[in-house]
Amino acid sequence: MCTQMYPKKRLWRVFHLKDNKDNTGNRWLDLCNPQKFKKKFKSQADLYFDSATSVCVGVNKGALWTRLYISSMVNRGQEETYRPSNNVYIVYFPKTQYVIISRYKQSTEEFLHQAIMTTLGVTDMTNMQLTGYDLHSLIHLAMNRKCQGSFSKFNSVQGQKHPFAGFQPKKRKAIEIERDENIFCEDEETMKKRAKILEKSFGLEEQPCLEKVEYRVKTKFRGTDYVPSMAKRQDTFKCTVKFEGTSVLEGIRNLGATGLANVPLPGHLASVHSLAKNHFVIQDQETTPRKRRK
Repeated sequence: MCTQMYPKKRLWRVFHLKDNKDNTGNRWLDLCNPQKFKKKFKSQADLYFDSATSVCVGVNKGALWTRLYISSMVNRGQEETYRPSNNVYIVYFPKTQYVIISRYKQSTEEFLHQAIMTTLGVTDMTNMQLTGYDLHSLIHLAMNRKCQGSFSKFNSVQGQKHPFAGFQPKKRKAIEIERDENIFCEDEETMKKRAKILEKSFGLEEQPCLEKVEYRVKTKFRGTDYVPSMAKRQDTFKCTVKFEGTSVLEGIRNLGATGLANVPLPGHLASVHSLAKNHFVIQDQETTPRKRRK
């Protein structure tokens, strides 16, 4: 209950579920029933983990919340010392392709994923590279992939709400330019043009909360005009760039709105919503020589 009330106290990861089978029948009914879900998941957890496990399942804001405690006992007969780090929280929104999991030990990853996949009846579970503390913003991003631009504007006009409680985007206030007889704004047209470009990329609503967006760069060094000595080096230049804050997406948008960043923003900054991830790798494209025609 404490984790449900304060989900931002934990770091969450989003996983995409794939099912290549034609699963029909009462499978969804079992997954929507907390007691049936608990029984099914508990049997799988006991199969994959040698030590005793504890499973608790409840419903909160349209999602199934599962707490899995993986005991660290070597023998079942010895006394168990409770360790908060042995808890894993799993949030699943029924009839969706996404499951959100809190931080867990790397040693339990393989068995944990297998237990989840078998319970949900899916064949694959892929890490989307989407992490954060705002759980409802994460599911909003995952559920609205490829929805930037005109489609986002259409949803806003239609007044469609997210099917799951927790995150309801608020419509952004229109930019108001202060009017004063003694002040003349020379950049008014530029500001309006910039606002339209950002509206096309980010929509009319406030952005979901992401606390970090990370870019791992693996390219050729492009600053040789400033560092001529690097021009002779042919090895890959590697670095990591991080944007961190209470709401990075809102901050990136504001950089363009205030003119601190050129608009339109580059794709890796403007398309975070459509990609539904906040960990990126930027590298040079490998060019293959074209075959000559005979």
